[in-house]
Amino acid sequence: MTSYGFLFYGPGSYLWYQYLDRSMPKQTIQNIMLKVLLNQIVLGPCVIAVVFAWNNLWQGKLSQLPDKYQKDALSTLLFGFRFWIPVSAINFWVIPLQARVAFMSLGSIFWNFCLSTTMSK
Repeated sequence: MTSYGFLFYGPGSYLWYQYLDRSMPKQTIQNIMLKVLLNQIVLGPCVIAVVFAWNNLWQGKLSQLPDKYQKDALSTLLFGFRFWIPVSAINFWVIPLQARVAFMSLGSIFWNFCLSTTMSK
């Protein structure tokens, strides 16, 4: 999970949050809600897909990846909404752009426990 965070999540999130702020620079309720929505429906599935693939690759179970996606991806995404929607709202509302990746990475420590539990099934 650490290698995933350093190689994929950190750099990808940095670019993603910059893109969202360039696209919606004003700190309005509508923009914050749209950023949270986009974070969940665009970034969320991407993160789950890459985490599952990265984990299966490291475990030597890449051939089982399609079954893993079919079995767990949607339920993991939906479960993640309960955690990430409030965390993302705080991130876009209160946290300055330069600290967003760090704030979300802190949240990821708790979320990674959930993902690790799902991936060990």
